[in-house]
Amino acid sequence: MVELALVMVVFSALFAILINYSIAINKKGQLDRVAYSLTTILAERKQLFGSQFNVCNYGTSDCDRKINDLYALAASSMRRMLPTFDESQFGLRIEQVSIDVEDLPDGKVNYKKRYDKLEKGNVAKCAMGNAQSMSKQEAIDLLPITSRKRRLPLYQVSVCYSTPFNILGIGSGDVTHIVATSYSFARV
Repeated sequence: MVELALVMVVFSALFAILINYSIAINKKGQLDRVAYSLTTILAERKQLFGSQFNVCNYGTSDCDRKINDLYALAASSMRRMLPTFDESQFGLRIEQVSIDVEDLPDGKVNYKKRYDKLEKGNVAKCAMGNAQSMSKQEAIDLLPITSRKRRLPLYQVSVCYSTPFNILGIGSGDVTHIVATSYSFARV
């Protein structure tokens, strides 16, 4: 009888771990969908943003409006996918890497890397990738050139959601931060 009880405890623990990871994978998949959708929206520069490459006009209220709109869209999508979605545990980061080209009088070209970041929500403890670490040379090598000799910017969208790590984490308050990231170049 004791052996049966031990076997049942082991199977119960394995079942709890399986359920825990299934829930985490489900949330990760939903975050992946949201990150990909937002990246696709940002990449449609011609159709949705009047062919303006930059995510927003930095230093203006346009940035606040855009990050608020994209955050509201992402949070709304998450609410539809997760019935227990808690917006206070959700965060969004949008990054843009671009190359500004300046023609010099001697016929040479000067490249300047530009990095812009917008954040909203709970992103402080999330281990999100950082596009700022890309060097100027890496950006020059990576960013595609259009037929009009313009370099398309790279957009990186990262979303983060904090969730209890395991069944014991619910009681102790331990959380894990699930992060999903998607990349795209501007489409013009």
